[in-house]
Amino acid sequence: MTEKELTKKILRNAKQQAQDLITAAEQRATEQITHARAQAEVCRAKALAKGEADLTYRKTQQQRAQEVARIKAQINAQQVWIDRAFQQARTKLINANQQMIKTLVTNLTQKYAQPGDTITIAKNWSAALPELPTTPTIAGGIIIENKTYRLELDVDSILAELREQVAPTVAEILGVN
Repeated sequence: MTEKELTKKILRNAKQQAQDLITAAEQRATEQITHARAQAEVCRAKALAKGEADLTYRKTQQQRAQEVARIKAQINAQQVWIDRAFQQARTKLINANQQMIKTLVTNLTQKYAQPGDTITIAKNWSAALPELPTTPTIAGGIIIENKTYRLELDVDSILAELREQVAPTVAEILGVN
């Protein structure tokens, strides 16, 4: 083998080794790119799933908030109607007819008065019970008193007691319970 042939052989071997190194490097690069793409796809899928989960959660929270707002608005509207009803009842009690006043005073007296108590009625109710003393301190109602206590049963306190008693029933009727 001559020098020229030996040089050619060395160059061929060197080229083959270089080609083998390039092929191996390209193969490793392709594997790394494929692996990186797979990891990127996994990350993308996770990000999309998290985004969808977050969106679903936000939609659920928004629906809950809207439902709470709707319920609050409904309760507020029902409360307005209840307030109107009791305001109308207050006006009717203050301006009650004589029979209603007599019935109310009788019922309140039976419920709260003890023997020896003094009963005083509101001045605007005096026509219904002219035999009882009157007072201008309350607008509708009675005062029951003795030396130990004084109980003012004006229209507002009567309605407050009534409201307490009927609130659960009204709430149930209106669907607020």
